[in-house]
Amino acid sequence: MKKILLITTGGTIACPDTNEARAPENSGLLERVSLPEGVEISSKALFCRDSTDMSPDEWTDIARVVRDSYSRFDGFVITHGTDTLGYAAAALSCLIQNSEKPVVLTGSMLPMAAENSDAPRNLKNAILFAADTRACGVCVVFGKFAYDGRRVSKIHSTARNAFESVNFPPIACFDERGITFTEPIFSFSEAVRFYELLDKSVEAVYLVPGISPPIISEKTRAVLILGFGTGGLPKNAGWEKWLENLVSRGVYVIMSTQVLRGGSNIRLYEVGSRLAERFPIIGAGKMTAEYASMRAMWALANSRDFEEFRRIFGSEI
Repeated sequence: MKKILLITTGGTIACPDTNEARAPENSGLLERVSLPEGVEISSKALFCRDSTDMSPDEWTDIARVVRDSYSRFDGFVITHGTDTLGYAAAALSCLIQNSEKPVVLTGSMLPMAAENSDAPRNLKNAILFAADTRACGVCVVFGKFAYDGRRVSKIHSTARNAFESVNFPPIACFDERGITFTEPIFSFSEAVRFYELLDKSVEAVYLVPGISPPIISEKTRAVLILGFGTGGLPKNAGWEKWLENLVSRGVYVIMSTQVLRGGSNIRLYEVGSRLAERFPIIGAGKMTAEYASMRAMWALANSRDFEEFRRIFGSEI
């Protein structure tokens, strides 16, 4: 008998069947799901929130529940609203590392009670995945696929196939025969490790042609720049001076991209390479914006200086 802990946090999956002004109610999620044989489900209602109101504080609470329950369960399923589900998966991937047991996030685009809802299928698939002996690590199960939690992004605001794996294929797919693993699942050489903190003093700057550099709070310790293409800053409007000021204040600067696929490479073009020669800019590579921002928060909370931050921020993907 596989023992699975279901952790509920709200989201559309927990909303009543209304067309407008939905708000989660966290009740009866399992009533409409045909549970697989050989699985025993325990439930914990941790939050009851729209995912817009979820934050690193709530995700660290989820990680603590998994940590405190880890020895008593074979897998974990977390129901979560879809709008910040990619950030939640990224955060938990940082907070729960080397887990030989699956920690699976899921949600839905329609409430559980809605006609033709995707919620029963998504929750059933998530439970199936969490009970599979081949599964491990932090993953997202949505629609017909399971994704690496570090690589998933929401790419549609209403469609049922709202999520995709970015720069990496799905790790498994679901059909009438069950689960087919399409990529090698995680391989861990160390024991599971739980982390306690995410440092929220990170700001994201989304470049728009022609805008002036933004004012960055004095409390900010790291800035994630979502640039054009492979990365760089405009030569006008004082961007280089802005960057010089940040670095002089001890702010860590990370260059990412607005483009969903392909990743960033600040040295590919002169607009980026000239900056990389002058300033200690960290490249996010093929990290999603969700994972880069959460990994920056995790790296800030677990480093003492820039070199340590750079090392642990860039040690994956």
